[in-house]
Amino acid sequence: MEQQILQEEKKPKVYEEIFKSGLILGVAMFVLGIALLFLMQGVDSFWTMVIIFPLVFLVIGPIVLSVFICRGLRKNIGGYWTFKQALKSIFIVFFVGWLVSFGLNLLYTKVIDTTSTERMQEHIKEKTLKFMKNQNVDQDKLDEESAKMDDQFAKQNELTPKSVFKNITIAISIIFVFALIFAAIFKKERPVRLEDFPTQV
Repeated sequence: MEQQILQEEKKPKVYEEIFKSGLILGVAMFVLGIALLFLMQGVDSFWTMVIIFPLVFLVIGPIVLSVFICRGLRKNIGGYWTFKQALKSIFIVFFVGWLVSFGLNLLYTKVIDTTSTERMQEHIKEKTLKFMKNQNVDQDKLDEESAKMDDQFAKQNELTPKSVFKNITIAISIIFVFALIFAAIFKKERPVRLEDFPTQV
């Protein structure tokens, strides 16, 4: 009974740590996104633009951050996780992080610097077409690719209830998959101690 009461008292602290970790992750992801946004506007190398920067800021950076966040969270809430506990905690952390990052990104691109996304997209379009032209691609193909990129960018910039719902649905699916992977990696069962066994039958 006493142990159950102690566990109940610890629950608010556990969720406090989970949401704090999600907030930290979200702010860090936003910073990575803004850094990528500005770097993409000035890069001259096509391959750096389409491979190196996205790989560093959209794959390696978030994975490294997530590893540190998950390790720190597990340590702060006692050092042990069952797979179920790890899955639930990590999913909440990742989802809160995504919400914070998504919200801050909207605030920045729609209120603070409303032309930043368009500048980046124009630069990507310019460098892509220049690269294709250097590869002796026909003008008709260049025009077709230009129109295709304009259409893709227009869809990306679209902000409607339908597009927001679609983004949230996709985000939840991806987050759950990554939460499963990280839960499998970071689960750590509490070791069985001698005093845990009953002394009387």
